[in-house]
Amino acid sequence: MSTTTFSVPRITADRLARLPLACADENGPLGHVGVCVTSTAARFAATNGRLLASLVVPLDVLTGEPGDVILDADQISAALKATSKASGGRIQVEIGPREARLTNGAASAIVRRVDGTFPRIEHVWSRTAGRRWMPTLSSLDGGLVAIAQRISGSRNALLFASPVEPAGRLERLWAVPGAAPGETLDLAHLRAAVAAPAYWADHELAFLVMPITRGDAERQLDLSQHAQALPQAAAVAA
Repeated sequence: MSTTTFSVPRITADRLARLPLACADENGPLGHVGVCVTSTAARFAATNGRLLASLVVPLDVLTGEPGDVILDADQISAALKATSKASGGRIQVEIGPREARLTNGAASAIVRRVDGTFPRIEHVWSRTAGRRWMPTLSSLDGGLVAIAQRISGSRNALLFASPVEPAGRLERLWAVPGAAPGETLDLAHLRAAVAAPAYWADHELAFLVMPITRGDAERQLDLSQHAQALPQAAAVAA
């Protein structure tokens, strides 16, 4: 990629600065942030293999050629935090052959490029086309959900959804109880739903969380010791 220049809104910088929280703890490509620049948008992505975070910034003006690069996770986070403190409304991003420079007014920071190839992730988002969304039934790692929550910056808990086959009509699980007592659901569709990945998205940010694998031989819980009934008061003698 030759020198490529675009800008991102300062209001987006907080989320972008937290995006590296989703990176893997390694020195390779998964330990850093992948940037895919097209003629219309720049997508920043980070993943640890079980959590994928993607933030898309529409581009009004792009100078240079589109392409894919990997930027150092720690440095891009620090650069975004530094440049977001300036008064300008947009942060200029200039990606060169060996490094990227972020600038906002008098504030400027350098981010090194990382060698390697970031994984292709288009299929993660395109494979949901034509599916129906329903509340996630699969088991999720609380640590991964907490990372997604922190990156989002939302004060409300993120409610994840999963893509299912429309023919299964699993949305009936949330119908008014007793509305159609004779209805049955196909076991194959239910099995697919409890093993489906979880997604969350708003206008610019999207997450994929892979589910925890569960088996059909779950440990049976014994909760009887927690039922501590108080002894009844002895009857008063007449």
